[in-house]
Amino acid sequence: MAEEKAKERKSKSSSASEETGKGSWGFWAMLAAVVAGALSGGFALCQLLGGTDDACPAAQVAPAKTAEQNFDAFLSQNGKNQPAWIYDGLEPVVCNLDEPGVTRYVRVTISLEMRPEMDRTKGEPYLEERKLILRDWLTTYFAGLSLEDVRGSRNLEKIKRQIQEQFNEMLFPNSRPYIQRVLFREFAVQ
Repeated sequence: MAEEKAKERKSKSSSASEETGKGSWGFWAMLAAVVAGALSGGFALCQLLGGTDDACPAAQVAPAKTAEQNFDAFLSQNGKNQPAWIYDGLEPVVCNLDEPGVTRYVRVTISLEMRPEMDRTKGEPYLEERKLILRDWLTTYFAGLSLEDVRGSRNLEKIKRQIQEQFNEMLFPNSRPYIQRVLFREFAVQ
């Protein structure tokens, strides 16, 4: 009888170790698949974004000289003799405000007053190419604001300054700012 119990215990422990062995192989296989997926996803994202920072070593290629880096090409021949000009190419932005429990939205249409040094015939196509990026940033920006953030003239002036600073940074990095002012054509909160 004692022999039979010992055999049962031995068979149970061997079957348990077999199950543990099978389970550990499955665990390691799944872990390897997750790691491989994460690495390939990170590489794909790195290639897609094409950044050149340290977070994306595969994309560390010498950047080509592009129109974004040579803003002198946008300068007007007459310079300051020209008046400032208005860019009206941005469509209205409509998005929900960050208000818990209540659906409030804002509808904003802006115009950009450009410095007279920027030639209008060269500057407008440059802005047209990038208006989707600007509109996307505006949508994200306004979606992060609350109702209190968009009330009052002081807050509206703050919003204009933040948009102007961000747009100048996005459009003319490492250069002087060419957006002189941000103007609201429409600003409605409901």
